[in-house]
Amino acid sequence: MADHDKVIPSGSEGKISVKINGHKIHPGRFKKSWTVSTNDPDNKRLVLYVGGSVKKVFEFSGQLSMSGFRDEEMEEEMILTNLLDEPINIKGWSWDEKSAKRGIEEKIGIKLDVVEQGRKYKISAWKRSGVKPEHYRGEIVLETDHPEIKEKKIGVRMTVTPDVEVHPNKVYFGEMIVKEGVSKSFDRQIRIIASRSDTLKILKVVPDSDEITVKIQEVQAGKVYKGTVSVRPPSKVGTYQGSIKIYTNYPGYEELIVVVAGAIRQSSQATKFKDKKRP
Repeated sequence: MADHDKVIPSGSEGKISVKINGHKIHPGRFKKSWTVSTNDPDNKRLVLYVGGSVKKVFEFSGQLSMSGFRDEEMEEEMILTNLLDEPINIKGWSWDEKSAKRGIEEKIGIKLDVVEQGRKYKISAWKRSGVKPEHYRGEIVLETDHPEIKEKKIGVRMTVTPDVEVHPNKVYFGEMIVKEGVSKSFDRQIRIIASRSDTLKILKVVPDSDEITVKIQEVQAGKVYKGTVSVRPPSKVGTYQGSIKIYTNYPGYEELIVVVAGAIRQSSQATKFKDKKRP
């Protein structure tokens, strides 16, 4: 990024300031160039160069990335090593502002331990209890006593995989066109999948109205089930909303809720619209 004097009076000097983002450059020697355009007929374009060396300050033994099921314990740790000759003391840590606002401290626990003061530190991360299946990410900020490296950010990732998934978890029928006074059924497919090796059993399926019926078929024993969701909506025009409760033998997944949605339109209305003549 460059900042420069846009107007330089005759006989005077101008200044160009260049800022290099070292975290975007690989450690080692580097050389960068940029072009300056002027109104000087003899020097309309000037190419300037800047070079230097980027030092790698910290080395990490791995990443703070965890994955597993909801009821499993998850933990990960990394060793942070100072590569400079001078010691760097880490005085503390905190979640960055965005992570804190998302409440990630309630999902992921963090601990900082000194392995060798000024040289080596251990950062431990673990999943807190009661965390729902989801992808979580955040950044912790390490506070140091180095005058030029006051803080260091480290990413933390955690994926909690659900033991049972319903695809899709919202069954959308779109526009259901029915004739006035005539009953018609509309079908959609869902799949119920067990991610773990435990045998999954579908105990019962309960729609919230008589307009919805569900037929369950076992595709892979104890692992995958296919469901056919049928809706026989009333001939009343408007939005359609319903739900299905699927009861299983999995602890924590005893009751799965699938939303059913769509819109109802009468075919007579469609015909009238098509027959309407333009002025």
